Amino acid sequence: MIMVYEEIDYSEIVPEDVLEEVKEYEEKTSGGRKTKKKYPSSRDIVEAVKEAALKARGIHPDEFPDLVYQILEEQGFDTRHVTVKRIWRTYEKLVRTGAIPDTLHVVY
Repeated sequence: MIMVYEEIDYSEIVPEDVLEEVKEYEEKTSGGRKTKKKYPSSRDIVEAVKEAALKARGIHPDEFPDLVYQILEEQGFDTRHVTVKRIWRTYEKLVRTGAIPDTLHVVY
């Protein structure tokens, strides 16, 4: 014996304002779990350094890592484990290989 259940329309049973409040809460909590941002890969950091080097004309070299962090965060990455040393090592490698010009004039 197969039983067929009708789909219940809760809007007739539950008040509209309560239903909207529940929907908003579920969207905020996304099932009770926080959505994690992903960490940038080496390729992502290289691309961010290249983009920052194009934008970096006229800024002080101390501000360059902040620009790279900003670009990565705009792309939705978690930058907690990206160090300033890693950014500068990537910048120096790209300059020495000729992939980007030394716009900050820091590589000898």
